[in-house]
Amino acid sequence: MVKKLNFYSKFSKSVSSIKIILLLFGILLSLSGCERISAPILPDDSTLKAEPLTVMTYNVYVGGSPDGLLAVENLLQVPQEVANMYNAVIASDFPSRAAAIAQSIKAYQPHLIGLQEISLIRRQSPGDRITGGLVEAEEVVLDFLQILMDALQAEGLNYQVAAQVENLDIEMPMFTDTGIDDVRLTDYDVILSRSDVVVSRPMSTNYTNALTIEMLGLEVQRGYIAVDATISGVTYRVINTHLEAEELGQGSRVAQAQELVNNLQDETLPIILLGDFNTRAPDGTAYQILLSAGYVDVWQMDSEGTGKTCCQDDDILNEVSDLSVRIDQIFVRNLKLPASVMTHTVGDKPADRLPSGLWPSDHAGVVAHFVFE
Repeated sequence: MVKKLNFYSKFSKSVSSIKIILLLFGILLSLSGCERISAPILPDDSTLKAEPLTVMTYNVYVGGSPDGLLAVENLLQVPQEVANMYNAVIASDFPSRAAAIAQSIKAYQPHLIGLQEISLIRRQSPGDRITGGLVEAEEVVLDFLQILMDALQAEGLNYQVAAQVENLDIEMPMFTDTGIDDVRLTDYDVILSRSDVVVSRPMSTNYTNALTIEMLGLEVQRGYIAVDATISGVTYRVINTHLEAEELGQGSRVAQAQELVNNLQDETLPIILLGDFNTRAPDGTAYQILLSAGYVDVWQMDSEGTGKTCCQDDDILNEVSDLSVRIDQIFVRNLKLPASVMTHTVGDKPADRLPSGLWPSDHAGVVAHFVFE
């Protein structure tokens, strides 16, 4: 867990100090998603000896950018910039985006889904952080997990939360029409399992290696989750993670990738590793750490295009997809791969945009379909 932050008891700190604080708040929001790739036609399951295994990873995007906060030159600007970010998150309309994401899930009905940036946004009115108060905001504004689960149910799908880990938890003040409120953002990574998948041995943990802000003595935790999932009589160890941001924490990201590899080195079950790794394929350092540890990037097997997954514009209203790098990936280890492994992206084609013009996320989702004969 992130240490609880009493930002505005330090309101007299220098501008350089506040930028470091704002950097912490911006870490979660600075990440993003994939180029247009046509989904393959899936095979007729009736011809298979075992049910195909389908998995998905999707960073759903909190919905706002920290750039305005990071650019402030006067402490009095901070609550206004927080308000700007909050308004951007609201304008990104996660309920409608969740419905679009649920439709992508319905198209392929994966057995397991790794989700990142599952956010819980809460508000307190009036706020107390600017005066040094420590009462936490509890009024729920957006609960991404509940919204998405409701959207899946509306599509006639039955998924359950198999595991989740809490990462960033941060609260800051913002200007409103009536005064100053506090806004609290809590970030989770989640694994969803289809109702017919037997899951066991859930675990969640935060990395011991975290982005550290020395001046404030703060650690920004990220983590991973894992479950055993049994499909057609075969049990897999399924892991989902979201490594540190590419621009802000390369050292932490590399350390987290190495820690993940070390923690899983004795696992004997077939491993399926999902996530937003924030490391560019094929040359990223963390990406190479995974390959060196025996992980296979299944995108390289049978796919169309380059699989770019990041990033649309901050407001996700760009008409032409801006996806330019592949940082959302699916790896396997301890698994004898079948002859057919089809991979593709979702949420990145013009037809996927909402009537409002929004993309479902600033990332594309990635799907892998393992056909066992």
